[in-house]
Amino acid sequence: MQQLIAQWLVENQGEIIENDELKLPGYAQQLAAVEAGQAYSLLTKFALLHIHGEDATAFLQGQFSCDVAAVSAGGVTLGSYSTAKGRMQASFILAGVDGQYYLLLRKDIADAFRRRLSMFILRAKVKVDAVSEHYALWLVQDAQAQQPGLVSAAQGGLVLSIGFGLMLRLACLPLANTWQQGLQAVGSAAADYLFIRAGLGWVSLATFEEFVPQMLNLELLGGINFKKGCYPGQEIVARTQYLGKVKRRLYRATVRGASVKEGAAIIAESTGDQVIGRVVLAAEMADASVACLLVVQHSAWEGRPMLQDNPQAVIEKQALPYILPDAD
Repeated sequence: MQQLIAQWLVENQGEIIENDELKLPGYAQQLAAVEAGQAYSLLTKFALLHIHGEDATAFLQGQFSCDVAAVSAGGVTLGSYSTAKGRMQASFILAGVDGQYYLLLRKDIADAFRRRLSMFILRAKVKVDAVSEHYALWLVQDAQAQQPGLVSAAQGGLVLSIGFGLMLRLACLPLANTWQQGLQAVGSAAADYLFIRAGLGWVSLATFEEFVPQMLNLELLGGINFKKGCYPGQEIVARTQYLGKVKRRLYRATVRGASVKEGAAIIAESTGDQVIGRVVLAAEMADASVACLLVVQHSAWEGRPMLQDNPQAVIEKQALPYILPDAD
């Protein structure tokens, strides 16, 4: 599979640079393809885990925020893994296929996540395998992908809908890529823009243990189940939901007048140097502005949220494709 990926890079004049970022020529054309709904990307900044074994469903149900049992036979859900204090060490997309699971998450946290999850297996019949080397991980725009779901599971890999017009193709065999016809290949920055447009944030090394799951809007997106049993951080997640308003949320925004990096701190005029949020994803636009997903206190929008390292930059809130019931 790696040889075929290398061939695809040559054919598309692409290269993978530092931090696993995929660079392709013609960034303005890539952004235009995204706006037209005709983009696809190789997810070089992501990793895939295969979790399987007789006890896999019960084990994961006791570890993740999502309802693993509900997708065990064949389904897709967002989810998260947290510390006992409810701070996320990973967010992910989880696909269940006949009691086996495929988990997509950011590559920079994947090894640590796999090792930590494996620590708690003990005598359970579960294996957590890193399988990225055997797969090509494609993100594809598809107008029919409106709800999370398993589209197909065959010998050649998996096709998943994650909603908001986005599909994942996890290919493990060198099958004909006829689905790429009529689509424009885009790099990591444009792929991040696809996630930004969809309001789908990711925990990365830059935001490791920064957020509780509701701060990434996961309960609005099906990534938290409040009726299942216990899992690490469950008490904090439930308390946040039922005993008080969620004080920080994931927002979509545009930043003008500064470059922006994942994990960049957000402050506000009313609270001085106190950090009230962080950037989750950022992608530069053709007009030199930056599209972002950022977690910030609701009250920050009543004044002026600012980048801590560049307070003169302007941050403008943009619409998400779903409703924030306690934030707008």
